[in-house]
Amino acid sequence: MENTNTKVLVTYGSKLGSTAEVAMFIGDVLAEQGVAITVLPLSEADDLHTFDRVIIGSAIRYDRWLPVAAAFVKENKTILSRIPVSFFFTCLTLANPTPAALRKADAYADKLRTLAPEVKPVTVGGFAGVLQFSRTPWPVRFVLKLLSIATGVKEGDYRDWAAIRAWTLNLEPSQDPQIRRR
Repeated sequence: MENTNTKVLVTYGSKLGSTAEVAMFIGDVLAEQGVAITVLPLSEADDLHTFDRVIIGSAIRYDRWLPVAAAFVKENKTILSRIPVSFFFTCLTLANPTPAALRKADAYADKLRTLAPEVKPVTVGGFAGVLQFSRTPWPVRFVLKLLSIATGVKEGDYRDWAAIRAWTLNLEPSQDPQIRRR
């Protein structure tokens, strides 16, 4: 993204803060390039007409984007169909990037591309997230601990900041729409 007059909104849905931190990092990377950046939670992103591009991110929970993110795309499909849009997601599936995990992440990306037929994201990025039991409410913590045992994904921060930076600096249509290790 080379035009320093470009106004970009990075907006996100985040339950425990990891996706919010990724969104802020994406905003910082673009700001370093001279892009005018606004980073907001989805609940505060209400005037999309003032932006040249929108980047929308969400955590994946129960194999889908958070409902607030999916609803945002559907509710704003008219304006989002007229400007370049990119989606990203964070998930623990990518913490252990086996071929099966990459196929699952590709399936997440495919679901995002069909949220609203009018909205055609130029790129979809998938990134590993954070598993931190202490920040998780008790009922969810119990389920996550069971999943952690089953998948072998241990508590930790799996975000690859270099990969997130690389994705951000290449927010243009890709010849390869599949998710790779991020």
